Amino acid sequence: GGWTQFGYQDGPDGAFTGNGQFNDVRFGAGSNPRGNEWNKLNLNQQGLYLNKTADGSNGVGLGFRAEMIYGVDGNEAQSFGNNAGRFDYLNGWDHGTYEWALPQLYAEVATGDLSVKLGHFYTPVGYEVIPSGGNFFLSRQLTFYNSEPFTHTGALGTYSAGDNLQVLGGWTLGMDTGFDRFQGGSSWLGGFIYTLSESTTFTYLSTVGNFGLRGDGAINSFILSQNWDDNWQTVHQFDTLGTNGASDFGYDFGNGTATADNSTGLINYVFYTINDKVKAGARQEWYKADGTSYNTMTYGVNITPMDKLVIRPEVRHMWAPGATGAGGAGHEALFNQTVFGIDAIITY
Repeated sequence: GGWTQFGYQDGPDGAFTGNGQFNDVRFGAGSNPRGNEWNKLNLNQQGLYLNKTADGSNGVGLGFRAEMIYGVDGNEAQSFGNNAGRFDYLNGWDHGTYEWALPQLYAEVATGDLSVKLGHFYTPVGYEVIPSGGNFFLSRQLTFYNSEPFTHTGALGTYSAGDNLQVLGGWTLGMDTGFDRFQGGSSWLGGFIYTLSESTTFTYLSTVGNFGLRGDGAINSFILSQNWDDNWQTVHQFDTLGTNGASDFGYDFGNGTATADNSTGLINYVFYTINDKVKAGARQEWYKADGTSYNTMTYGVNITPMDKLVIRPEVRHMWAPGATGAGGAGHEALFNQTVFGIDAIITY
């Protein structure tokens, strides 16, 4: 199977489309030899996968998944927590603003109510995900982009403890690694998903230990999802990140990165199904990273004119009065603006 996503945004959004490391002279950063991802129509993601689900209902079942992504989002799906030149990171997979990535490559074993993934897989932490079709909006949370892992390498078990409870637990080589270990990365990954009722679900997931590139620390993510009726749905997410890192989210365009060492994220969504072809949504986020608060408010609709095609226009407002940081005017301008975006996704 697979999917194809083409998208356009008229400015950098502080996440997948233009962040600290990829801004250009627009925000006083000089030229970027790789080019920009905004103000042009892009192939955001071309995803392809092979998948066999492990079925443990009749004894031991075996499965696997291999997934590849190409596009301007490719670098976000790479194992950038690796040592350079390992697997898909800084290993000849980049071509200007377009990159290849292999974000999932794992085997799965299942028996009864227990299944275990072994290999390289997406994180279960958080609400938003790397594959574009798994989200309502084109743009991503600042919390997701800066303070959650994207992928792991290791082992992750999922146990169905009754009709209402799933328990997850495993061990990984830190954050965002692909069959590699950076600076002794070794961390716990797990939590639970509890269905309180037919309309309410609570999820808690965490990763704790040596994250590798991000140092030692802990990430905790709490999500409450509620279907109020056939039309209205809300999602509330609260995340914390704490590490022993020595960097700062205020990106210094000349010297350094935009990595948050400590952060808190509070994100609220509301969705309304207008009819079987149109759904409206809004996302409010407060993200506090290394002492500075960043706010986003995003409005959009999902239009499904035909089966397997969705079109997603949106408007994203960003404001952060204290966002001068090490990046000065450039950092401040990035997080105090309004960005329009639209994309289309075909799945098959």
